[in-house]
Amino acid sequence: MDAKEAGSKFLAKTCDFLVSLPFDLKFLQEATADLDLEKGVRELAGGVLIHVLSRHDGTAPERYLEDVVLVRVALSRVAKEGGEAAAAFTARFPEIYDTLEADLAVFRQCLGEDVWAWLGNRLAGFARLSLKGKRPAEYVDDEEALESLYEDGRAFQTNYGVSETQLRNKLRRPEQLVELLQRRYSEELKRRPAQASLQTDD
Repeated sequence: MDAKEAGSKFLAKTCDFLVSLPFDLKFLQEATADLDLEKGVRELAGGVLIHVLSRHDGTAPERYLEDVVLVRVALSRVAKEGGEAAAAFTARFPEIYDTLEADLAVFRQCLGEDVWAWLGNRLAGFARLSLKGKRPAEYVDDEEALESLYEDGRAFQTNYGVSETQLRNKLRRPEQLVELLQRRYSEELKRRPAQASLQTDD
């Protein structure tokens, strides 16, 4: 796929995924609650859920840009690392899995290897996130906590304010999205020496 075609698909898919984000979280909720999947991918799905449901600074729809990628990277990991039950899980949700790998290939092509690797590597840190005092590992082992996580997802859906009209007026070029994620990646690289220094001093 040439760069122009990939860019056009990237922009269209990103806008579609930003609108559908609250509804796409149901796939992660199902993965987190599926006792037949490997526990590691259930915790991964729970970690991404916690990340998305946690407060995001700002009001612009771009604050969820990373999330639409992370949700799909996590769902890809569920399919690949979920164990014997993964095939049955993916078969339940053709609306996401029929195009998932092709969608991710477009994102990877447009974002470049450095930003793509940065986004994928962020998933490892989500195991330490918490929501209402519980980390992903605690959610997957607690039916009552899972129900609470489901209700948090419903509240997110109700309060989510991103619309097609808003995106159409604001996001007109794929370069806008790529540059935004490249800038966030660069900002994190700048923070790493300071964080490493603090850990050394401790």
